[in-house]
Amino acid sequence: SDRSNREDVVTGLSNPGVLALDVAGGKVYWADFGADRIKRADLNGLNSSIEDVISTGLGTPNSLALDLRNSKIYWADAETDRIERADLDGSNRRPLITTGLNTPDGLALDLRNRKMYWTDRNAGRIERANLAGLYREPLVTGLSRPTSIALDVAGGKMYWADFGTNRIERADLDGSNREVLVTGNNDLSDIALDTR
Repeated sequence: SDRSNREDVVTGLSNPGVLALDVAGGKVYWADFGADRIKRADLNGLNSSIEDVISTGLGTPNSLALDLRNSKIYWADAETDRIERADLDGSNRRPLITTGLNTPDGLALDLRNRKMYWTDRNAGRIERANLAGLYREPLVTGLSRPTSIALDVAGGKMYWADFGTNRIERADLDGSNREVLVTGNNDLSDIALDTR
């Protein structure tokens, strides 16, 4: 592909991982695994705008999700087995799910219905709860190693990648009507949806 329009936004990072974008607010958020922090910077590409959002108590935050209407960032930490949230500047940090997790990996928000969905890799399941972490419910169980998850809320579907079986699957948002979409892709770990 043509890379002539490629440009660096942030440079000099130790081990950047997952990203979340606030295009309207002009910010990019990411997990820096080398520094054990969640950071953000301006999308205009100025390294001087880098700031820590969360700088303590992190292990391996494998996913980030933004609730821009309520100015919140959510993350699932596969090392500490926690799902947490904070304000976009890192203040008002709050643990939401702290028990019964075994390597939470993917996290997606359904802001219309005020729910969060996550994959629990080593437990082989997908669960959901409300955005405060209450009313937790298992949706799909018996998976091999589910990693990322994406939601099509308007279409009523959730999609996930299973690293253990190298498949992409989908189901209704309540976990029913499960079906395999793609098989045989080696080391399949991340997915994203274009619902336009």
